[in-house]
Amino acid sequence: MPAESIFENRSWSILHEFDQERKLHHPPDMKTKTRKSLYVTEEMIQSAQHRGLSLSDYLAHLHANQRSIRVAYVASVYRGFALLEMARVPVDPAYFDLVDGVLGEEDGIAFRKLGGSGKEHAVPHAAARLMGADTRCAAVEAIFMAASRASVMHEGYIEAARLLEATIYR
Repeated sequence: MPAESIFENRSWSILHEFDQERKLHHPPDMKTKTRKSLYVTEEMIQSAQHRGLSLSDYLAHLHANQRSIRVAYVASVYRGFALLEMARVPVDPAYFDLVDGVLGEEDGIAFRKLGGSGKEHAVPHAAARLMGADTRCAAVEAIFMAASRASVMHEGYIEAARLLEATIYR
């Protein structure tokens, strides 16, 4: 027979409301069918057919592999931004070269165009746009905006990199 633990000891306290046994309330059952809309381009359908996969399998493969790699690359770019900020490297050329080197020339051109526009908070906007259509883009941009207002951009980039890595397998 196992020994009695401290949790099995039924003693009554002075505050009786904490000793009352309450029935657990379970959430109501949810509908098994949920409606979601998904729009895909013709290129996606052709790519799935070319590989001999169903469209759902192809999309699951893309989400599992390509998106997580992209997020890892963007997180490394953010870390690099933080190091550049802490080293007090001139902002524009170093950031643009970093994006070119990590994410490729096409993303580098888009980043250079948006980041060099001269608008207020252009580099944080451009950096958050590196996420593409990812749902975390707005959260990362909010961190950057708060960090740039506090004149500590590098801490914002470090926090954004942590946010991305923590949610890579959402």
